Amino acid sequence: MRVKVPYEKLFGRSSTFFATAIRVLLNVLLVIIFCALAIGVVKAGYDLFTSIHQPLNEILQQVLLDIVFIVALVEITLTLLGYLKDGHVHVRYIVDTILIIMLNEVVTIWFKKASLEDAIGLGIILTVIAGVRITTIRYTADGDVNDGTRKPKLAKD
Repeated sequence: MRVKVPYEKLFGRSSTFFATAIRVLLNVLLVIIFCALAIGVVKAGYDLFTSIHQPLNEILQQVLLDIVFIVALVEITLTLLGYLKDGHVHVRYIVDTILIIMLNEVVTIWFKKASLEDAIGLGIILTVIAGVRITTIRYTADGDVNDGTRKPKLAKD
């Protein structure tokens, strides 16, 4: 027995419109992220060449922070690509992005020589996030065991 829903065509059209609008906006966001990646790579190279007169450890600190930010943008891009491909966001993509951002915090605390309380707090956060990541690798939403690899397909094989 099928229940008749009033304005069924209207709901179908509006959901199709919103799904299309979201996909268009996410594709625009991907273009913006690509531009940000290109600018980030150019900035990292520019910072490297303009800071030749500084001590080596300061140069390496700046380059390392630039690289971690670039990798965080790549993780966000993988999350968006996974959504566009599958129609939903995978938890492990989000957790990976958070881990990369937290890596940036670890590097920052390491260079600033922060207090023991800050280091312990960051260690607890990282332990919890690592536990969530292990759980997402072990148990996927489909009930299958996952090997933890992340290779979103960009083209059909």
